[in-house]
Amino acid sequence: MENRKTHAHSHEESTEPTTAEPTPSSTKAFIGFVPISEPVSPADAGEARTAAGDLQQGDITTQPGTGGIGSGSPSHLCVINLRAGCYRITFQPKTGSSIFHGTMRVEKSGGKTTLSGDLYRFLNPSIGLPGPVVEPASVAVRPAPTNFLPVKLGIPIYARDKYYSYLKVTKIEMPTAFTSKCVFTLTAQEYVYTQPPAGQFNGTFPPSPGTRTIQLVLGPAVAPAGYTSVYFEGKLLQGGVEKGSFKMGWVSTYFRKATVEIDTLIGSVPPPKQVPGVPGPGNEDFKSVFKTAGWDLSVTYDQKDIPVPGGVNPTNCWSDANLHALMLNVRNPSTNLDAEWHFHLLVVPARLGCGRGVMYDQIGVPREGSASFSDDGYPSGDSSFFGTAQNQMQRNVPRAYLRSASHELGHGFNQIHQEQENGPDNSIMTTTPSVADVLGTAASGEPGVFPDNIHLGFNDHVRHHLIHFPDPTVRPGGMTFGSGHSSTVPQADTDRHYFSAEDLELTVKPDHAQIHLGEPVRVTWTLTNNSDRPIPAPNDIRLQALYSYITVTNPNGVVRPMPTFIIECESGKIENLEPGRSLTAQTRLYWSSRGFAFDRPGRHLIQLDVMWAIAGVPFGARGETDVWVNFPQSTADNDAAATLLHPDVGVYVALGGGATHLTEAVSRLKAARSRISENGGTGDTAVSSALRGYAGLLPAEGGRDASSGKSSSKKGSGAKKKKRDK
Repeated sequence: MENRKTHAHSHEESTEPTTAEPTPSSTKAFIGFVPISEPVSPADAGEARTAAGDLQQGDITTQPGTGGIGSGSPSHLCVINLRAGCYRITFQPKTGSSIFHGTMRVEKSGGKTTLSGDLYRFLNPSIGLPGPVVEPASVAVRPAPTNFLPVKLGIPIYARDKYYSYLKVTKIEMPTAFTSKCVFTLTAQEYVYTQPPAGQFNGTFPPSPGTRTIQLVLGPAVAPAGYTSVYFEGKLLQGGVEKGSFKMGWVSTYFRKATVEIDTLIGSVPPPKQVPGVPGPGNEDFKSVFKTAGWDLSVTYDQKDIPVPGGVNPTNCWSDANLHALMLNVRNPSTNLDAEWHFHLLVVPARLGCGRGVMYDQIGVPREGSASFSDDGYPSGDSSFFGTAQNQMQRNVPRAYLRSASHELGHGFNQIHQEQENGPDNSIMTTTPSVADVLGTAASGEPGVFPDNIHLGFNDHVRHHLIHFPDPTVRPGGMTFGSGHSSTVPQADTDRHYFSAEDLELTVKPDHAQIHLGEPVRVTWTLTNNSDRPIPAPNDIRLQALYSYITVTNPNGVVRPMPTFIIECESGKIENLEPGRSLTAQTRLYWSSRGFAFDRPGRHLIQLDVMWAIAGVPFGARGETDVWVNFPQSTADNDAAATLLHPDVGVYVALGGGATHLTEAVSRLKAARSRISENGGTGDTAVSSALRGYAGLLPAEGGRDASSGKSSSKKGSGAKKKKRDK
C-alpha cells in the first residue's frame, strides 16, 4: 500500500475558495477538528408545508406544466421528494478549470432531516488541454457512465487526494404546495479542506462557520441514464450571486459503502458469517450490523491458514511488534484505498486474557486494519455478568464474537468507545465487559442476559458519526484515529466536569526533567481517590485503553495531541475506585501519528487527561508536568537528533521495541549508537545522550517496553498491585 498523495488547490476566483492551514491560536479551533451536520427541525426546514413523505422509486416528483427553475408559469401542484439515502452530486463553476463531484447524504429520523455532503475536485474534462500535458487518468471520474447502455449508478468512491470540501446543510426551505416555481433551497456551510503535507494524513478544516455559506436552489429535472429515482438540477449561489450549476441524483438507500477482508492464521477461527437474529426470525451478520448505520458493507473471507511467523507462539498474547509485522506482511498488496473503502481484519488465536482485539493507528496508512483474537474471550475477571460465556473463548460464543469483531471494524471507521462519549450501553462501540455489565445490572433499562441479548447494532450517536462525518474522517487511509471526536481533544471538550484534587487527583511525572533532542521520555501518571467515598472511574488508564489522552505544548505555544498508536479494542470499563486506592500507568512519550512530541529544544508542557462518561455526563481528571529539551551542544548531539527524529523510529518506539521488520528504524538506531561511540561518548556524557531514552528498546537488546503493560492499582503508597484485566 503506497502512502497517500497530496493535492494542492489552485486559486480560481471566488467560486473555489482556498484557505491556508489554520493555527489553533488564530482560529480558536483545535487540531483534529472536523465539521459535522446536525438535524434540522421541521420548523426550520419548512418541510411541514409539503410533508409528502418519502415517495417510492418511480413516483412523480414534479408538477405538470411548469417551466423549470426560473419559470413564471401559473401555479401548479409541487411535490419535492427529497428521498432519504445517498445522492451523487456535481458542481460546475461558471469560471475556472475545475469540476466537483461527490455525494450528499439525506437522513430522515424523528421528524428531522440531516444533510451532509463531500466534494472532490477534478479537471473539467471539457477543457481542451494538449494530450501530453494531461494524461487520461487525471481526467475526472464522471458521475455517469460513458457507454450507451443505461447502467444503474451506485455510491461513488473518489481518490483521497482529490478531496476538496465538506457541506454542512443548516437550513432546508421547501416550496408551498401550489407555486409557479417548484424549487427548494438548501443553505450550507462549506468547509474547504487543506490536504496534509506529503507523508502525513491529517489535513485541516477551518473552524465554524466554515469557508463560505452557499445556497443550493434546486428543482426536479429529467434524470440522465443511470439514475433510477429522484433527480434535481439548479444553481449554487454565494451571497445571492450565482457561482455555477449544481446537480443531485439519488442512487442508494444506503449512505456509504465499504468492504471488509477477513484473513485467518493457522489454528484460529474467523468470526461467524451469521448468527440467529434476536429478537425474531432471520439471521444477523456483519452486513446487518452496519446496516443499522446505513452502510452497505461487503465482507470477503479471503486468506485461510496463514502460516505462523517464525519465533512466534500463536497461542500466547502477541507482542505488538510481531502482530504489526504480520499485518504488514499478509495484507493484500493490490488493495487500492482510492478506489474502495477497504478494511483488513486479521484473526489470530492468542489466549484468554489477551484483550479480544487490537488496532494500530497506522499499518501502511491510518486505520487500515485490525486483529481479532479467536481464542481470547470472556474471563471472569472482566465482568461478573458474562453468564454462559464466562471463561469461554470467542470462537465458542458466536454472537459475542460477531459483536467484538464488529466493534473492531467500528474502530477502523474511526469510532471510539461509548464510555468516552455518552456512557456504556448495549451497542457495538461499547466494550464487551461494559455490555455484559449493562445487561446484567439493567443499568440502562435494557435487562437481558449476556450473550443472548447482545444488540448487534450501533447506537444513534455512533450512527450519526458514521453517516455524517466528512469522508476523510471515516474512510480507511484517511485521518488518524480519534480525529473529529471532541472527547479526544481536551481543549474542545468544554462541558466536561473535572474532579478537584481533593476528590480525584491525577499526578504526572517524567523519568527525566531534562532530555536530549531525539530522546523519548517515560511518563508515569497516577489517579488517586482522595475522597471518603467510591468514585466510578476507568479501571484501566493506559493510553491503549482510550481513557487517557496526552497533549504536548511546545515552546512556541503550539499544542499537539499525542494519541496512542495502539488501540486495544476491548480494554477496560468503568468501575468504582475505592477511597485511598490508586491506578498507575506509563508510556514512553516520543512519537504518535500526529508527529513527534519533542521536535525542538526548550520547555514543553505535558498535559494528561483521563476522561470518561456516565449516563451521558462527561467526567475527567487532569494533571500536568513539563520537560526541558536541551539544545544540541556537539556534533554528536546533532547527528543523533537528525538520525532519530524519523517516523519509522517513532513507530518502533510506539510498538515497544523488537520491531525488526522496520528496517529503516533498526538501521537508524544502530547508526546513532555508532555515532555516539565514534564521537567519544563515555561516562556521564554517554548516559545523558539521546540513546538513554531507548534503554531496553535498542535492536541488540531485544527488549520489550514495560510501559505497554496493564494499569496497576495500589492502596495508598504501598507497592501491592491488583491485576487489571482488559
